[in-house]
Amino acid sequence: MRIFFLTLLSSLLFCGTSAHAANATSPKPLAPITLQDGIVFAPMKFAVIGKYNYYDQHRIYTGASQDDPGFGKRRRTAHAGQLTFRAGLFEGFEALLTATAFNKELKRENAKGMTDTSDVQGLGDIQIMGRWQALSQKKGDPLSLALGLGLEIPTGDSDHRNSFGPQPYMGPFLQLSTGSWNPKATVSVTRVFGRSRVDGQLMYTLNTEGRHDLEKGDLFQYSLGYGFALNRYFTAGLAMNGVHQEKNTQQVSPGVVKKDYNSGCDMIFLGPELSCRIEPLNMVLGLAAPIPVYADMGGSQPVEDYRIVAKMAVQF
Repeated sequence: MRIFFLTLLSSLLFCGTSAHAANATSPKPLAPITLQDGIVFAPMKFAVIGKYNYYDQHRIYTGASQDDPGFGKRRRTAHAGQLTFRAGLFEGFEALLTATAFNKELKRENAKGMTDTSDVQGLGDIQIMGRWQALSQKKGDPLSLALGLGLEIPTGDSDHRNSFGPQPYMGPFLQLSTGSWNPKATVSVTRVFGRSRVDGQLMYTLNTEGRHDLEKGDLFQYSLGYGFALNRYFTAGLAMNGVHQEKNTQQVSPGVVKKDYNSGCDMIFLGPELSCRIEPLNMVLGLAAPIPVYADMGGSQPVEDYRIVAKMAVQF
C-alpha cells in the first residue's frame, strides 16, 4: 500500500515539472477504462456509459500459492454488463446512476466426486453517486481532485437457494444482491501534461448485513493509471488495479452463522488499455485486459488468469 501512495505522489510531482514544457496543441489523452478519473462534468454535460466485464476463475489458490486440492474444486465465470448515466448538475458537481446485469456460473465438485453447476442471471443492485470537484487543473490548480459519496441500493434478487452443500442459500458470488444498503466513498486525482496523463483512485465500500445473515466483507480498491495520446484518436495506457476485501459472514449451515474461511483477498491487476475517439458520434470506445500479478486469497479460492473490460461512452 505504501508503494502505491509513493508512486502516485512521485508521478504527480513529475507531471507538475513537465506540464509547462508540453505543447498546448498536442492531442489530449482519453480517460482511463478501469478507474474513475478526477475530472467532474461541467453543468449540462451528459454521457451514457456502457461497460462489459468478463472473468473466468479456475486456478485454485490457498493463500498466495497455487494449489490443486483434488476435491472441493470450484470454477466461477461471470459476465457483467453495466450501464451508467452521468450528468453534470451544476458547477463542480456531477451525479452518476449505474445499473448492472449479471450472468454468473459456478461449477463445484466435492470430496466424493459429485459435481454441480449453478447459474444465475438478472439485474443486480443500483448504485448512485455524487462527485464534487475539489481541485481543477483547468482553473490553475496543479491537478484535478474529485471527492465522491455513493450508495448501493438493494434492488437485485438475494433469495437464490443453494443446491449443493450444507449452505441453505447461495453465497455472495452467485447472489445478484446481498439485500444490504452499502455506502461508499471515493477520491480520484488526474494530472494531464501534454500528450500524457496520470490518474489515481481510492474507493472504500462499507458492506452491511443483508438478507439471510449474509454480509460481504468491506472492500477497498486502489488504482493508478498512465495514458498517452498516440494521436488525435487513439490513447494507449497501462493501469494497476488493487483490491483488498475482508472475509464474508454467512450461513455455513442452517442456523449457523460465522465468517467464511474461504473468502477475503488481496489482489493486484496490471494490464494494457486502448481507447479510440470517434468524433462524428461523440463516442469513445475502450478495451482493457487486466492480468493478476499478485494474489493472496483467504483460505482456498479460484483466481482468474485475466479479465476483459470493454467500454463505450457517448457524450451529449
